[in-house]
Amino acid sequence: MIKVENITVLYPDGKAALKNLSCAVAHGDSCALLGENGAGKSTLLQALLGLLPLKEGVAHLDGIAVEKKNLREIRRRAGLVFQNSDDQLFCATIGDDVAFGLKELGLPSDEAREKALKIMEQLGVAHLCERSPQRLSDGEKKRAAIAGVLAMNPAVLLLDEPTAQLDPRARRELAELLHSVPCTRLIATHDLALAKKLCPSCIVLKDGMLAAAGKTAEILEDEELLLECGLR
Repeated sequence: MIKVENITVLYPDGKAALKNLSCAVAHGDSCALLGENGAGKSTLLQALLGLLPLKEGVAHLDGIAVEKKNLREIRRRAGLVFQNSDDQLFCATIGDDVAFGLKELGLPSDEAREKALKIMEQLGVAHLCERSPQRLSDGEKKRAAIAGVLAMNPAVLLLDEPTAQLDPRARRELAELLHSVPCTRLIATHDLALAKKLCPSCIVLKDGMLAAAGKTAEILEDEELLLECGLR
């Protein structure tokens, strides 16, 4: 599960990106994280992995406190899929990218490669194994980036705008893929159709603070809230 209590996160200039935020995602749940640009969605995802420090408050991810001494374990239990797949795919081939994290954990190259290929087969991207990331479509890159995270067998999957820059077909395929992933998911998105399809619950942020939390179907019917939070 994910639980944050009264957390504040600051931008480098000292301005608050998240302000006294409290919210939670139940174990095994798929939760949408909604809000307009600048609401704090990406900041929250990065803070949960310890990529941004907490100025105040506490956060727990899969039962582990998000603090410096626990970051290695936190990052073993959780994976973040960045909005821009090019930030995540940097090796010569997709196979090398998917195996990279496994090698960092100490698996021998052959074992890491075998495990990477297995997860790529499950996600339907095994045919991309020897391809360069630079020669893939946005949809292929996104699936490859997700494969690299899922190869680590995370208990928690964090996704930042997973359907950004994807065409309608790639969005449908990605939704089907994410629906099959058996772990706790927090999905930051502007894609309300994706949120409705994949996420029974949602959290809405506005100006770094909690605007609403609850059942996605009910929140998406609240036109006043959606307009106020820049989602309409």
